[in-house]
Amino acid sequence: MRRFLTGCALSLLSLPTLAGPAVTSNSQLETELLPAPLLQISETEAFSRYVFLVDKEQRKLTVFERNGEKIKKVEEYPADIGKAGGNKTKRDDHKTPEGIYFLEQRLSQPKIPFNLYGALAFTTNYPNLFDQREKKTGSGIWLHAIPDTVPLTRGSRGCVVVRNEVIKKLADYIKLRETPILIFDHVNYLSKEDHEKRRLELNTFVEGWRQAWENQDIEKYMSFYDRDFKAPGFNFDSWKNHKANLKSKYEFIKVHLSQPYIVQHNDQLLVKTLQRYESDKHVDYGVKTIYALKSGNTYKIIREEWTPFNQKEVTAAIARDNSLTAQANQSQQ
Repeated sequence: MRRFLTGCALSLLSLPTLAGPAVTSNSQLETELLPAPLLQISETEAFSRYVFLVDKEQRKLTVFERNGEKIKKVEEYPADIGKAGGNKTKRDDHKTPEGIYFLEQRLSQPKIPFNLYGALAFTTNYPNLFDQREKKTGSGIWLHAIPDTVPLTRGSRGCVVVRNEVIKKLADYIKLRETPILIFDHVNYLSKEDHEKRRLELNTFVEGWRQAWENQDIEKYMSFYDRDFKAPGFNFDSWKNHKANLKSKYEFIKVHLSQPYIVQHNDQLLVKTLQRYESDKHVDYGVKTIYALKSGNTYKIIREEWTPFNQKEVTAAIARDNSLTAQANQSQQ
């Protein structure tokens, strides 16, 4: 088991402080600095190896990719945003939302008019779970292009907009429903050392949750969850009862996770991983997505989602992670 210490038209776990050191502004950005909100891109081929990061203040979209356990900057492009400043909260406020989103559908002519959306458009999942929790309204937030005759500084109705030649390049990086687009008012950057420290802290959080689950330590396991936790068909109390009931039925459980995506947006945390769950009576394979909010010096899980996934791909991802961990351990001996 891998250990995680490596259109528009949770009661608190004892954990090192996650606030981290002072961040560095974009004006000081150099190649050795890494974006604070983007901590880890999963090595699992089932997910996207790329992440889009939008800085509204700088009016730019940057593409990052996985490079082993690290991340690296690939491309950077000018971008337009909503004509009204600030974070979107309601329908027709002409603001671009800020948060963790995924690119879901690809649209082109004749489904979209070229004069409004250019050659291509990609829908997002705004409002996401965090937005819904805050009762934000509106829809149709896309990443799209505009004709070359239209100024890129015109201001959109809330979408992220790039040039036609750029959207065609971005399309090569997009895996539908898997490629994240993180939108910020302002993106902060960290040194490699501080970025790695924060990455390891959050991996420790995920691993602590996994261990408590696998050990069937119900009280410790539930300490990772917020009292307002929701999952399909469950709330905090029914989730706890469900886990206690399974403990009485199963002699053992094993929880295997692939290296996860770890992305943050202010106090919001999203973790996405391939999961293999095994007990003496049941085995399943799926994608586990965890949504958490910062609480003191740690995070509390507010929602958990699981969808079934191909057994071979999950098993291969876990095996690949185990191999990488073994290699890392040997190199340290």
